[in-house]
Amino acid sequence: MVSLPAILLGCADSESDAVAIPFASDGHLKMFYDIRMHPSAIEHEGNIYITWRGNEGLPQAISYNLEDRKFSNQVSVYESIEESFELGGYITDQHYNPAIWRAKDGYFHIIAGCHGLLSFDVNGCDKVKSRLPNDIASGWLPWSDEITSSINYPNITTAYNDQTLFYFRDGGHLGSWTYRLSPNGETDWTGPDHSVVDLNAGAHPDVSCLDFYAGSYNNSRLSQDGRTLHIAFVWQQEVGSLDVWPEELQDNNCALPINERYADFHVPQGRTRYNLYYLAVDIESGIVTNHLGNPLETPVTRSNADNNAKILDTNERLFSVPPSIHFDEDGQPQFLGVISDESPNSGWFTHIRLVNGEWYESKIAHASNVWNSGILDKNSDGNLRALLVVNDGEIEAQGTTVGTDLNRYAWGDRIEEWISRDEGDSWELNRDITPQTGLRYQNLRTVSTEIGEYSKELFLIYGWEPNAMPGQALAFLLDDRP
Repeated sequence: MVSLPAILLGCADSESDAVAIPFASDGHLKMFYDIRMHPSAIEHEGNIYITWRGNEGLPQAISYNLEDRKFSNQVSVYESIEESFELGGYITDQHYNPAIWRAKDGYFHIIAGCHGLLSFDVNGCDKVKSRLPNDIASGWLPWSDEITSSINYPNITTAYNDQTLFYFRDGGHLGSWTYRLSPNGETDWTGPDHSVVDLNAGAHPDVSCLDFYAGSYNNSRLSQDGRTLHIAFVWQQEVGSLDVWPEELQDNNCALPINERYADFHVPQGRTRYNLYYLAVDIESGIVTNHLGNPLETPVTRSNADNNAKILDTNERLFSVPPSIHFDEDGQPQFLGVISDESPNSGWFTHIRLVNGEWYESKIAHASNVWNSGILDKNSDGNLRALLVVNDGEIEAQGTTVGTDLNRYAWGDRIEEWISRDEGDSWELNRDITPQTGLRYQNLRTVSTEIGEYSKELFLIYGWEPNAMPGQALAFLLDDRP
């Protein structure tokens, strides 16, 4: 076991302060991916099992013993089986980030290499299985059982009856979003006849350019009983590559509208992500409903989503990353995300909740860029809590080569805990839990525990020195237990 020096955080008394424990120093861009891809860590029988995008962009793994508060040795997951995979994309594409789950028989599984760029890309990802049950240190084996033909942004969780649920994008940037369910986490994967969300399904450029070039980015979270999948998504406008469309559609005259709010900024079309939409899926029946409980035809298209599933119109403000999802005491979903403001490059961490039948926005803290992340939950005192990656001023996304620049999607230089004592009407800074000053941070991540739940005391974060090169980012476990 490895014992690394812990860093004391926070501004409360020492008995309640969090500690940040460094455990890796080989990270690339999106060492931990944002909320669309999950989980990076799972808890099982007193240990946390973590995976990340590390050396050469390849999946790494480590475990942390909750009683001893010590890490195991780091494992390079593809060691001795490299020839089984095409590894070229791992060093250049941050979407190849890994996710981990544990099957019913105790074997760990990791999926990585999942990304399709074009609309109809098919990508089955690379999959491995631990050689031994409940053991990540004794090596890994290629695992060839097919979950489905194409997976992007896998979001994996345990559903009712100890089943394993995958929610993911099928295809490239304008692909649909759907799910697969397995009784054991390895075989017999089944899913709905139609995708849940497919904003451009059946669209034709002669009818609607907005529909034809409509995609979405989704986040999902299961209810505590593991039977209802709650989905929050944003609408993305993207022209993409015309040559992937059927020949009769390639010579269309479609042009997406200019963002008038930010006309002086020349916002790229690939960054025009708007609005917030919400759906609930009954996993057993496959019935999809909106927040009013009204059933919706699937796949949910853009016009259907606008008419029946839109809970927040951002009025051309950008909503670049789908939000964190939290449930109140009545099981009603609430959301936390970054919405741009005066500039398309920065905005506000925003809490979105239902109040007297209307969806209401509350600003929490300034966000220096639209890619920063946060987590919404409740602390041990019962107050709403937002964990945020923040920075003063505005930081525009930098870098020009995907996967090779740690600064590509901007950053924050602090991790702050904000709380609300009045269910979200107002927010106040509670404490600073930055692991190490002088670093740039991205993508706070949770540790999955029970069905639909994650730890409220254990979180992951990664950061890097301002002049660091890819492969030099640092990973920390934030341990906030007594």
